[in-house]
Amino acid sequence: MEFVLENAPFHSEYDLKKGKKPFIGAGYYFWEYNLDYAKVWGKTHYKNSYFIVESEIIINEDSLYLDLAGNREHLVGFVELLKEFELIDEIGTQGIDLCYIISYLRDEFPEEVFPFKVIRAVDYKNNETSGIKIAFNNDRRSYTILNPRIIICYKNKEDIVYNKKPFLKFAV
Repeated sequence: MEFVLENAPFHSEYDLKKGKKPFIGAGYYFWEYNLDYAKVWGKTHYKNSYFIVESEIIINEDSLYLDLAGNREHLVGFVELLKEFELIDEIGTQGIDLCYIISYLRDEFPEEVFPFKVIRAVDYKNNETSGIKIAFNNDRRSYTILNPRIIICYKNKEDIVYNKKPFLKFAV
């Protein structure tokens, strides 16, 4: 247990040969204010053998931060970058994974092209039935989700500014 607390967070690697494809590329991941989903993730992906380390992280807005969850300017800029490199068109990415795109931009180009060290994104599941959804009006076609799964990924561990709280171990 001490090892986990002293060394967390752990690196999530991108390795197609091993079938490892983290959501937004290789790095150190955090769930933003979602202890319940962290438990689901541990149960599903680590067969109930997992630890959750709560942390208060501080993202410096001026640092090399790409917010794909809540900053419209960042979203538009990212789409423009993808268009420039012909990774997206008016339909979308046509089967190219975001984890591949992030890894490609980080690995194949100089840091000036894609300098982001912190990326924040929303994790939606296809045909999701869970989550707190609320319709905007009574036609129920449009809605918002009040408990989205937001993930934050740091490229480098040394860029993480955080205070670890005592760790929590969950296993059923």
